[in-house]
Amino acid sequence: MIAISMGDPGGVGPEVTLKALSRASVATVCRAVVVGDLVFLRRLAQDLRIPVKLYKVTNFGQIAGNAVYVYDIGRASGKIPLGRPSLAAGRAAGKAVEQAVKLAVSGKVRGIVTAPVSKESFALAGYGLVGHTEILARLTGTQDYAMMLMSGNLRIVFATAHVPHRKAAAGLTRKGLVRKLELTVRYLALYLGVRNARIGVACLNPHCGEGGRLGREELEIIEPALRDARDRGICVEGPFAADSIYRPAIADGLDAIMAMYHDQGMIPLKLKGHGEVVNITLGIPMVRTSPGHGTAFDMAGSGGASARSMVGAVLQCVRIVKRLNHVG
Repeated sequence: MIAISMGDPGGVGPEVTLKALSRASVATVCRAVVVGDLVFLRRLAQDLRIPVKLYKVTNFGQIAGNAVYVYDIGRASGKIPLGRPSLAAGRAAGKAVEQAVKLAVSGKVRGIVTAPVSKESFALAGYGLVGHTEILARLTGTQDYAMMLMSGNLRIVFATAHVPHRKAAAGLTRKGLVRKLELTVRYLALYLGVRNARIGVACLNPHCGEGGRLGREELEIIEPALRDARDRGICVEGPFAADSIYRPAIADGLDAIMAMYHDQGMIPLKLKGHGEVVNITLGIPMVRTSPGHGTAFDMAGSGGASARSMVGAVLQCVRIVKRLNHVG
């Protein structure tokens, strides 16, 4: 059993959630509980003609595998405008995430999948300009965590994530990079069965800083961190210039790549497999995945959003849970 938080109701999150749960490939492998506004979700399914029947959760022990259940958070989304961020949408999305985490911590569900949210809506609702990764870490009291996105055999872990570019360099530390490399190796083995992983690390600056002339982060932070990681038994390679590390000649020999900032990793991911990217949070005390796309406000309410990435996120969550059951 897994929980799916409905995402920002002003965007496509609820739509792709319901579409994914209407697929036989999803319905046959898990029992899903959507955490969100039951009235809103029923109306959305009817308006977009999504073939799902939604039932209110009253007893987790009686949830069947051939139906879609909703853990109702109440009329949190009654007056939410479609197609743009809003305080009300941020509150609804945040409440759904908080409740999904509670269900996972209590053992009622084995993993959670989070539908897309708007960081601007979260900020308007008082959560700060953060995404799911930061909120999940905050809710679970996790200090060391990382965001890993994957499309096929391309797996990218981020040294920094949702910060302005001008703050990305300031956010890099020698110890922080080593901790994220340790998380990467640990969770590749735990979640995906990749042991003795080879990790490639990208540079921050063009041409790896040109010996310090284009920036000293490689000399003073990244290279020392890689030496520390090797001393701890981690198989890490680089640092490589960011414009070469994703070339097949390099990337195909690596189990994961560490990008220094958000777009450095997201651009190659979306070029490789847009619509099939899955996000996995490393370090938190529960399995969490999500589709690797945003709220797509411009498509909200149109019925045209693709559920491919959400289907992939649900199936990946199930695969990880089953693996943990087998090894643990």
